[in-house]
Amino acid sequence: MHMSKRRAALPRGTHWLAGSIAAVVLADTLRRLRAMLRLAIRRAERDGKVSRNVAALAEVPAGTRRQSRSMTLEETRALLGLKLNTWWRAYIVTALMTGLRPGALLGLRWEDVDFAAGVIRVRKCLKRLPDPATGRRHLVLEDLKTERSRRTIQMPRQVETTLLALRKEQAARKLKLGAAYDLRGMAIVFGDRAGAPRWQQDVRRYFKVLCVRAGIGENWTPREQRHTFVSVLSDSGVDIEQIADAVGHINSTVTKNTYRHQIADKVTAAATVMDAVFGEASSS
Repeated sequence: MHMSKRRAALPRGTHWLAGSIAAVVLADTLRRLRAMLRLAIRRAERDGKVSRNVAALAEVPAGTRRQSRSMTLEETRALLGLKLNTWWRAYIVTALMTGLRPGALLGLRWEDVDFAAGVIRVRKCLKRLPDPATGRRHLVLEDLKTERSRRTIQMPRQVETTLLALRKEQAARKLKLGAAYDLRGMAIVFGDRAGAPRWQQDVRRYFKVLCVRAGIGENWTPREQRHTFVSVLSDSGVDIEQIADAVGHINSTVTKNTYRHQIADKVTAAATVMDAVFGEASSS
């Protein structure tokens, strides 16, 4: 009885947000669904079909959160062992070996890749933002917010090799398409065949296809390559502060909280010192 009264108090047409769907749908998905509904009703509002946008009044339920994972070395080798085109090999190798967020990776510009110095300067992020005039989402490059996010990282040799191959391929395509290539002048590394920015959901969708082909299952997202990056560093004994610097976190506490399942749950330095200092004394 109490539940029915609560549901009745919600704006009409938004009950589905508070229903059992919230128990099984990811929180990010619920937010995207609410955004789509809000845009649809906004159009009806402009056309005089409705008096107010009830989706804008509705709160998004907490939903569920998918537990991110990291790939094992065997799984990453299976993925890289596929017959990948130049774009996908460069994308996967760079993601795995630099730990860049998907938005920063898709927003990477060629001017930020310094082959002479062997570094990548992480400065921009590709985001979906609503157009003020139409309300439709479009892709824009934005500056990264914090100083720690804006960082310079050394390129592993495999990253440099795959990016050089991608740049060569893009140069040939630009020569073929002429003025039709990169109409927005963004000069991004991981654009589509015409040099335009790619939508994250398109990359995410095909990444799952590649994971299935590699025999590691479809339940993977590009973001988990960043988790894998952290896991590899941690398992190799890299200090948590250095990992925080590598992934652009403001401090190591953020790294521990975000990647608590990827950080190796062991501290060996203290045990080594204690054995060295007290080992013989305690046994005599």
